[in-house]
Amino acid sequence: MAALGAVALLLSACSADPVQPRPDEPGGNHSGTGSPSPTITGTWQNVVVIQVPGDLQTWTTTWRFDADGACLQTNVTESLAEGFPRTTERSCTYAISGTRITVSYDTGGDLTFDFDLTGPASDVLVLNGFEYQRIG
Repeated sequence: MAALGAVALLLSACSADPVQPRPDEPGGNHSGTGSPSPTITGTWQNVVVIQVPGDLQTWTTTWRFDADGACLQTNVTESLAEGFPRTTERSCTYAISGTRITVSYDTGGDLTFDFDLTGPASDVLVLNGFEYQRIG
């Protein structure tokens, strides 16, 4: 069930305000003029609370994007009915092209997201319409 919710989160609507990657990011390109855009390098988190019949669940997704192109996706699902968290981690690499980021998992498979950085200090990462707060 948590996997279905995570897939639903990933397949949501796209963001309308594009942000170009920094030239030093993996897959980034040089714009030629002006200052570089904010970077997605860092740790980002989204928390969703879902009520299902007989249970209340919290789904926490954390992305860590390193400057060298490595990334890590951590999903923690907590269920009041079960009483303990279930954690999965997936190592990956990423590349940016325009306003799209492609994540390649070490175990196989790729996902491509539209992304945007918003907030007063570019402290909100929007992946396919879902907001992740910068936590590091």
